[in-house]
Amino acid sequence: MNISAKKLQNRLGREPLSTSLMKALRLTDRLDAGELRAWCRLELGGYLASNPAMTDDIVIPEYRSIIGQHADIYGRPLIVESDLSFVNETRLRYGVEELEALSTSRDVVTIHDPHMCEMILEYLKVQVYAFRFSSVHLKGILSAIALELEGRLYALGPQTEVDDTRVSSTEDEVLELRPNIYGIGVDLRALWRRWKG
Repeated sequence: MNISAKKLQNRLGREPLSTSLMKALRLTDRLDAGELRAWCRLELGGYLASNPAMTDDIVIPEYRSIIGQHADIYGRPLIVESDLSFVNETRLRYGVEELEALSTSRDVVTIHDPHMCEMILEYLKVQVYAFRFSSVHLKGILSAIALELEGRLYALGPQTEVDDTRVSSTEDEVLELRPNIYGIGVDLRALWRRWKG
């Protein structure tokens, strides 16, 4: 099956963003697209020290910024003056799959960012423990990542196409077990179409 940058662009929004990023990563593995490959790995694995794609010179992108509120260990919020409102913003390091899972919740998300907690203690002399934000805001971050992916795929050019049998799409039927009157069997029509195509 052929996979192209254009096909991936058309699939955005129809499948989970993590799936689109995996397909883009597979596409870059067959092309000379090292920058896009590194970016896909960062978005999938997160901007974490444990991710091999993360280097000292990489900064978490601004589109991963989220507004919330810091709180101490007892849940008391940190109230800052309007000229310090940037303190109530952080950039999320988590991989896209984790962000997708968190976005399905309707709860307030609480995370612990030791780096930010140390900075607030050092510069504001206030000890905070957690950062809280609404999971609804994650939809915006996921949309921003999808737009970034679309732009990067567009830069590859619409003619960029490689053969990749490991990536499936809804355009090509996948062999699957289906119940029938005899029990469970393989969809032979899908098998025939795959064999023929």
